[in-house]
Amino acid sequence: MFIHLLRYKLKSLFREKDLLGWVFAFPLVLGTFFYLSFGNMINNEEYDFKPVPVALVSEGNTDAAFESILENLSKDTEDQLFKVTKTGEEAAKELLKDGKVDGILYTSPELSVTVAGEGLNQTIIKSFLERYLKDKAIYEQIGSNHPEKMEAAAGLLTKDIAFNKETSFSNTKMNNLSQYFFALIAMTCLYGSFIGARSVEDLQANLSAIGARRGIAPAHKLKVICADYLGAVIVNFASILLLFFYLIIILKIDFGTRIPYILATGFLGSVIGVSKGTFIGSISQISSQLKGAIMSAVNLILSFLSGLMFNNMKDIVEHKAPILNRINPAALITDCLYSLNMYENFDRFYSDIAIMGVIAVLFITGSYLLLRRTRYANIPSIF
Repeated sequence: MFIHLLRYKLKSLFREKDLLGWVFAFPLVLGTFFYLSFGNMINNEEYDFKPVPVALVSEGNTDAAFESILENLSKDTEDQLFKVTKTGEEAAKELLKDGKVDGILYTSPELSVTVAGEGLNQTIIKSFLERYLKDKAIYEQIGSNHPEKMEAAAGLLTKDIAFNKETSFSNTKMNNLSQYFFALIAMTCLYGSFIGARSVEDLQANLSAIGARRGIAPAHKLKVICADYLGAVIVNFASILLLFFYLIIILKIDFGTRIPYILATGFLGSVIGVSKGTFIGSISQISSQLKGAIMSAVNLILSFLSGLMFNNMKDIVEHKAPILNRINPAALITDCLYSLNMYENFDRFYSDIAIMGVIAVLFITGSYLLLRRTRYANIPSIF
């Protein structure tokens, strides 16, 4: 019975031309526009790296070794990594606020960093400081336990610093414009809300003739709900697969080599999108037109905050209101794709996936509770 319900739900959804237009066609068209606008810049193998602008606040007790290394990495050579501005704390904060530097390095009371957002330059600054602190701890431990090996250890650490240009977080060359395509994937996932809402509408007797007929059918209601939900997820995930195929195979957009993890992100994003639509669609007191308007507005706002219209938007939100990036499904999806391209380890990816899983569970639970409580005193004429 379940397979029968699922099969007919899939047939029903693939006959909804308006839904297929928004979920399948629109992302492809938007992706094409992105590519025509700056696709060649994304696929350009030569990346014009510019030194990372950073402010150095050196007040009170300072770390001479740290400042020496930072000075060497700031020399005007082809290997220059940083462009350092020495200033006071208040002036540094103004520079960061105005976007003139990507981070502030403090040497007192202890080495620390403040960055504006989560872009490539910010990652370089944080990783540099983390690496220095790690190497410093190793150096101090060697000095404490084996003083005779201090000179050799210092040589190794200096040699490691000298090869900073060859160090990479992953094997993928990232471009800031890739954020637009990451946000496009997130938007397509959220568009599954239209499918989820339509599926729920077909379950509600007061909203559609199909819902009225299915309401008196002998099929178990939970099986019907599960079949409709799974069908909606399958259709939305199919649109994600089509979009990935188009971007990677046809347009040659580089999403990296971790394809299984990328597809897993797309699948969980589809689950969230459909679940969000199911939740909104389960509110029986709202008309279908108003539900559609709410979903369109929510999808647009969430996509905007994730960087769909302005690629640095997510970084701005991270600096001004970071909590929004932790609860915005679109921002989490783009961050998953970003972390898969930028980091060798999966810590950040798994953190984002865990939050996405919680969001999906909340939407699913809310939808179930709303549908479970639906009762009809009478059914208005809808035939």
